[in-house]
Amino acid sequence: MSQVEIEYLDFLLTLEQNNHPETSDLAAVRKDFDILYSRLGILANGKLFEPTRKIEEFLRSIISLQTFLDQTIVLMDGPDDALRSAIPDLFNQSAALRPEVRSLFILGLSHFARASDMQRSRIFSTLTQLAIVSVTILVALAALFTYSLLANAQIRARGRALIRANAHMQTILSTTQEAVIVADTKGHVVDLNAAAETTFGYSLADAKGQNIDDLIVPAEHKEAHQRRFSLMVQTADNQPIGTGRVRLEARRANGERFPVELAMQSAQTEDGDVIISFLRDISQQLNAEAELRGARDQALAGEKAKANFLAMMSHEIRTPLNGLLGNLTLISKSTLDTDQTTYVQNMEISGRQLMHHVNSILDIAKFESGKPAVVQSTFHLGHFLQDIVDGQSGHAGRNQTTIEWEWLGPSLEWVSTDQTILEQILLNLVGNAIKFTHVGHISIEAEQITPTDDTCNVELRIIDSGIGISDEDQLRIFEDFETCDSTYTRDSGGTGLGLGIVRRMVQLLGGSIGVESTPGDGSVFWLHLPLLPVAEPLPDSSEEKARAADQSLSILVAEDVETNAFVARKLLERDGHKVTLVPDGLAAVAKASTETFDVILMDISMPGMDGLQATRKIRAAPQPFCDIPIFAFSANVLPEETTHFRASGMDGFIGKPLQLPELRRALQTVLDGSCMINSDPRNRPVDEEAELAKDLLNQREYNIFLGRFLTEGDALLADLENDPLTTLGFETLAAKCHQVRSTASLFGAADFATSLGNLEVAAKRSDTSASLAEIADLSDLWAKTRATLDLKSVSAGQ
Repeated sequence: MSQVEIEYLDFLLTLEQNNHPETSDLAAVRKDFDILYSRLGILANGKLFEPTRKIEEFLRSIISLQTFLDQTIVLMDGPDDALRSAIPDLFNQSAALRPEVRSLFILGLSHFARASDMQRSRIFSTLTQLAIVSVTILVALAALFTYSLLANAQIRARGRALIRANAHMQTILSTTQEAVIVADTKGHVVDLNAAAETTFGYSLADAKGQNIDDLIVPAEHKEAHQRRFSLMVQTADNQPIGTGRVRLEARRANGERFPVELAMQSAQTEDGDVIISFLRDISQQLNAEAELRGARDQALAGEKAKANFLAMMSHEIRTPLNGLLGNLTLISKSTLDTDQTTYVQNMEISGRQLMHHVNSILDIAKFESGKPAVVQSTFHLGHFLQDIVDGQSGHAGRNQTTIEWEWLGPSLEWVSTDQTILEQILLNLVGNAIKFTHVGHISIEAEQITPTDDTCNVELRIIDSGIGISDEDQLRIFEDFETCDSTYTRDSGGTGLGLGIVRRMVQLLGGSIGVESTPGDGSVFWLHLPLLPVAEPLPDSSEEKARAADQSLSILVAEDVETNAFVARKLLERDGHKVTLVPDGLAAVAKASTETFDVILMDISMPGMDGLQATRKIRAAPQPFCDIPIFAFSANVLPEETTHFRASGMDGFIGKPLQLPELRRALQTVLDGSCMINSDPRNRPVDEEAELAKDLLNQREYNIFLGRFLTEGDALLADLENDPLTTLGFETLAAKCHQVRSTASLFGAADFATSLGNLEVAAKRSDTSASLAEIADLSDLWAKTRATLDLKSVSAGQ
């Protein structure tokens, strides 16, 4: 134990002496580390110290030291530059372990001191007994004679027990499925068991005295095996060579080669030292592993095929729908009679319904590809619910159903959450209620609730008087592709995806969803949601600015489908813009290289040169042609596709079918200069557009809360550096992440907030591997986020 402390101090001194990169002796550092690692291994595994390891404090100190050494192995075995730069941190960490090392010595010394006292007590007792025995020689002789008789009986009993143990061991060796070969220090076979005879095809009589290399080792592997065997003989410490088993190739008597796992260990016998080899045929195991790898590859190929299929279906279905709905939009704005208006409305409803089904499938793909981002927005909850009711009242009226909403108890006005996602949730639930309610009533109830074990503070209930849901259907209704009636004679259509998507969206917002229903009496779908109460924001003139803007933009549209090009040109020209159409990427590059446009709408899938290639060509052109905002104009809306578009140099995305509000919002960013040319969102850790703190706080309050957030973030990252799964535990870690995450969203640190949310979910599930993976990414992400916020803090102070 004292040697461990000495080696520790030596290692610490070496780190201190080599703390300067110019004069660091890495060989000395590694040597002292190896010695310390070896000394600690004796304490951790040596039989002499087995009683001391039962002392809780002693074992804890060993574990702390062993954890530090195990974590440092990567640096010691890694590149010199990495080790040289890590020496200051290693010195600080090593110095912090000084109490643990000292505790090892003191606890071990105390243990052996107590053992010595006990030994002295026993000796004293023995001497006292001998003194008593010496008083009467006759009693002593009688006792000695009796003891001799008992000892003789015990020796005979031990001899019989040893014979039985040897027989038992022989039975084990003869019946085990592992081949066991015993050889002397020269490599000559001394013994082998029945499994070895079966595995290699040699009998004991044939193999005894033969060199093990000549019997089972292929010629090209003999040199390596001899080195390993010699190392085992030289160590002669009854410890296995290497770490566990090694895989290699062996040879049978008939010359057949096959894979085995080998472990070697030395032992001592009456005839001298021997080397015991344990071998296991792993042919079937390797075949099973190959089958598993094949199955994995097939599964990955299937996932890739599914993604390709969804991308293709997205493009092939949405492209003609773009033409259909776009032309319907143009027709609806022309002069129509009553019948024509009805026909257009019916076609538009059917087209929107088909688009809804396509979007439902794509929403599933978004969730499977990774958690979509939550975009916080501020809105009036009462006005929002009234808009939902107003928008669905016509649909409900066709079923002779009324729809209304109300607050139960105190109302909550301005809130912050993802308004788009909440709108999708309610539209799905209200749409389902309308679908299954005829000549009835639908109501939306909103009520503030007291948070218990989570942050949900609002409950929304969608109550209908429809046909209701059976108990059996309630158990599966939130699964994908599940409907209460999947027969061809059902009254209401649908893909069965709506409630599955709703469940995912509710969970994305941090809430929960459930249903209560009685067949024939209607249903109640309830939502528990965390809606952050906020102050009423200042009036936003962006919409007025968009409506009032009369500036005409020069727009280049690259679109190979004539119908889609026609729709885009008509919609843009109706808003007063100048439009130039080109049919492919080559033509787009040619136009953009000779004429200056305000913005380019670029289709992705085009003949000759696609939109991504054209974008890269334009970005490589000289100024000012390379600085034109480019928006992807495509039916490929899968998350991995849109991310790929932005990474290729595009500045935004406009989906097909073309929606006039979305088109106007995109062009508005060009008009007001908020479009960041060739920006990459991954390089912006703080999204200023999503920063609610600017709208909610004055400058003084902003600086105060920003300072608190930076302090909380630094404290959390400091906790994460010190084995948080052990020091904090999953429950505390999840709570800390939740606390910091809510503030991160307030300051627009969306990526940091998302990562904290992922870590929170992993911690709540006690998922060690997922938690460690998220923790590993948080440090760099926080550094980038903090650097950005520091600049904002400085500029605010000025």
